Amino acid sequence: MSLDIIQVGLGPIGVAMARKAVARGHRVVGGVDTNPALLGKSLAEVLGCPARGHVVGTPEEAPAGDVALVTTVSDLGRVVATCIPFLRRGVAVVSTCEELIYPWKSLPTESRTLDEAARMGGVACLGTGINPGFVLDYLPVILSAPVEEVRSLRAWRVVDAGLRRGPLQKKVGAGLTPAEFAARVAQGGFGHRGFMESLHLLCAAFGLDTAGATTFIEPVISERAIATEHATVAIGSVAGIHQGASDASGRIQLDLKMYVGALNPADVVEIEGTPRIRVEVQGGYHGDIATCAIALNAAEKIRRAGPGLRTMLDMPALCAPFARE
Repeated sequence: MSLDIIQVGLGPIGVAMARKAVARGHRVVGGVDTNPALLGKSLAEVLGCPARGHVVGTPEEAPAGDVALVTTVSDLGRVVATCIPFLRRGVAVVSTCEELIYPWKSLPTESRTLDEAARMGGVACLGTGINPGFVLDYLPVILSAPVEEVRSLRAWRVVDAGLRRGPLQKKVGAGLTPAEFAARVAQGGFGHRGFMESLHLLCAAFGLDTAGATTFIEPVISERAIATEHATVAIGSVAGIHQGASDASGRIQLDLKMYVGALNPADVVEIEGTPRIRVEVQGGYHGDIATCAIALNAAEKIRRAGPGLRTMLDMPALCAPFARE
């Protein structure tokens, strides 16, 4: 079934997602972005593919549709105002906002606001992505389905940020000095967002208490000089981040290393249980490709999740479409 899609956020991910939606046979009927350089432009011109209308600056100006794909910022506090007008009008929302993956514990007020708006409009609001949204949270849940009992769970992800888009390399601090990195951390809001939300989703799935959960963030210091299209990393400067989170008992441990020049990138889940399971995606999921894919796959089934603020735990099984012959 083809959908009428409104693309909210026309940065690299948003444009790629909208193009892929059109390639799947969906209709992109509106685009929203606050960039003055894009306002008023033909959406077809911005995307370089068939699309309707022009780029507008607010959700209220957007046309009606089935699903709004929101690819703007990581801060849920800023995304709420974007989502509510769509939800109240009966337009489902699928967003890549990291803090929307499982916001009930970290941001209860914002969660209730979104839930009420979605129920008012009779649609669902979902946060998803490759991480958070899949590798370090939903995938371990799926892999545990045929396990008799789980004693502990560890999931980790190693990503070569040098192969990713420029904004992500900046996001992980590539090229900063260690002192600059520490200052950014002290200011708050730095690093890869959504880590605690991933932990909260896992704890919810396995019925564990989130009290006393911990998290950390530290720099990965480069041992060699590396230059990418977007960043220059000198020996002794920051290549990226190392982040982790754990429940108070240490039974769930999450770990992420995302830095320029990362060796042996992979996504790995280990479950100590009956039986013991270890699954590795060699090379790891490509973040940009996978983010677009999982958001579109979710959009195609979002109506089946029921009204309200939903998480990946509420979604029916997602799958990719077969390639057209």
